[in-house]
Amino acid sequence: MKKIILTFIIAVATLGLRAQSALPASEVVLTPFIVHDANTPKADQVLIDKLNRIVTKYGVSSQSDLTSPFIITGHAIELNQETTATVPPHTAVDLSLTLYIGNGEDGTQFATCNLNLRGVGNSIDQAYAAAYKHIDIDNAEIQQAIKLGRERIREYYAQAGQRLISKACAYAEAGNYADAYGVLLRIPPVCPQYEQAQELVLQLVKQESDANNGDIIARARAAWSASPNEGGGAQARNILAGMTNASPKMRTQAEALMKEISTRLQKADDAEQKLRATHEANAHAERLAAIKAATQIARAQASQPVYHISWW
Repeated sequence: MKKIILTFIIAVATLGLRAQSALPASEVVLTPFIVHDANTPKADQVLIDKLNRIVTKYGVSSQSDLTSPFIITGHAIELNQETTATVPPHTAVDLSLTLYIGNGEDGTQFATCNLNLRGVGNSIDQAYAAAYKHIDIDNAEIQQAIKLGRERIREYYAQAGQRLISKACAYAEAGNYADAYGVLLRIPPVCPQYEQAQELVLQLVKQESDANNGDIIARARAAWSASPNEGGGAQARNILAGMTNASPKMRTQAEALMKEISTRLQKADDAEQKLRATHEANAHAERLAAIKAATQIARAQASQPVYHISWW
């Protein structure tokens, strides 16, 4: 599984540094998030749909499917609940919904706006859902909150960019590449350290790739050393076939081992040439696949932020 994930991350770096995806990166990103209530599942879905529409409309949605440390969320306070005099009777609610924008990881609040809503339905869930459907994404207060949130996020990255780079390096030094990529891939173009972050992704990808391919070569050599015969040679070749995105250095080492096996067995087969051709073909194919599937690849590898919210 680690080999597959490694292939994914190499593809991300190839895309991020050497090619542009079909969709440009947003300057800043807000992730829609709500605390789900078991009593109002339908209403929760309506609310999250509205939040998604808001971030899309105002250009703060993620094109890479990576969740952001910065969120937009909502919390409703029920001001009034009554049963209508209609036949059949319905439930009507008056809500005070506050939308919050801020850093969900450290709990810093950037902006808020308040909306008064009313909804009617056959149940509490349906009444809340009806109320949320009345959220006007063109509301001036929502526009102002998004504007303020965007400004605060720009300020955050202007101040914290170098600290984030150092944080990612510390993760990588500890062997925690997933968290390192999670930090680096979320640094947006508005951050002064954006290009530095992209270059660091490439460096770490190569570092992790060489480490993993080095382990594969070591296992193959151990298999061959333990059984320097046809069986050991076949086992070593099978292990080497698991290499992905090998650097020239790693390819040279793998091909040297294959040559050693062929010479020792005095068998002039084409396994060595086949391995070399496979590495070269895979490298090209994986670069193309990276450009096509970058957002899914990034999401598969990068760690996700954990939100700590105490805003209501």
